Amino acid sequence: MKKLISILLLLSFILTSAQNDRVGINTDTPSAMLDIVSKGNTDATKALEINNSSAIELMKVTNQGNVGINIGSTAPSTLLHINSAGIKNIRHDNLPVLVAPSFTPPFNPLGVTLEGNGVGIATTVKYLYYQNGNAYPSTYNFTNNSGGFSLYDTNEYINLPIVNDSGLKGNSIGMTFGADVTATVNGQTVNNVNYIIIPEPGVYLFEFYGTARCNRYNNTQNYTLNGQIQVNTLFTSATGTGTSYTTDTIFRGQLQAMRIDDGSTYNGSYGFANPQILNVAFQTTEVNQKVALFFQYVSGETNQFTHNECLFNVPAGANFSYYFIVTKM
Repeated sequence: MKKLISILLLLSFILTSAQNDRVGINTDTPSAMLDIVSKGNTDATKALEINNSSAIELMKVTNQGNVGINIGSTAPSTLLHINSAGIKNIRHDNLPVLVAPSFTPPFNPLGVTLEGNGVGIATTVKYLYYQNGNAYPSTYNFTNNSGGFSLYDTNEYINLPIVNDSGLKGNSIGMTFGADVTATVNGQTVNNVNYIIIPEPGVYLFEFYGTARCNRYNNTQNYTLNGQIQVNTLFTSATGTGTSYTTDTIFRGQLQAMRIDDGSTYNGSYGFANPQILNVAFQTTEVNQKVALFFQYVSGETNQFTHNECLFNVPAGANFSYYFIVTKM
């Protein structure tokens, strides 16, 4: 009988609170189809509670607007507090798929840890990796030590090609390749320049590592090697489809004279004590940016290596003469 009276009282309350097809609980002027007003003003006060048949709280909304789902009698500590233990807490069906160019990157992927904290989800790194597995230039003749490049003229730039051949180990950036029959580097004419094209604006990290040496020309010429050769590895770029390359970054390296047991120089060859390295963070704001690498003599051992006896070699135990990595940051 008491239950029946309670139900009748509740129905009477709801009906008397209904105005214009609106139902209000704890309010005489409901502003929505169902308007529930909390009776307390603390975060622990519940404006709404839903229980299952075992009197376990399934969902609650507090006076402060925090929502708790599957958290038992605990008060929700955040705007949305969900306990995912043993259940799948969220499912989305038929979400729209964003496909370029209908969106503007970059996005900030978001995930959630077991503790409920938001975290960034790692995305696939876009990169290019090129590895030259042979001596460069390929025209180098190891029988008479010729067919390479010279190192004595500061106006000579040796292009270090990155090309689409078997040395290309990966290219998820989508870079393309090309060659300028004739170009200029810092105003100096250079022929047959191999370049790569960065397809879209952004910040890219370029890494180069190579080893070089100069051998005794034709196995007959002895050199008076008293010091070292200063050399540059240059990172250059050209605007648009132009063929005029200018230096963005220079890394300085040295070719050190080899020594024999008594400390005197060895006349047979020159070698890198410190292999040439280049690391460049490069930002481009244009589409299809052209970039290219070059090697250049700077100073030291004047007029010694004039017979194209220098090359990028494959050191003993290694499998490349130089490699080149580009990563989109």
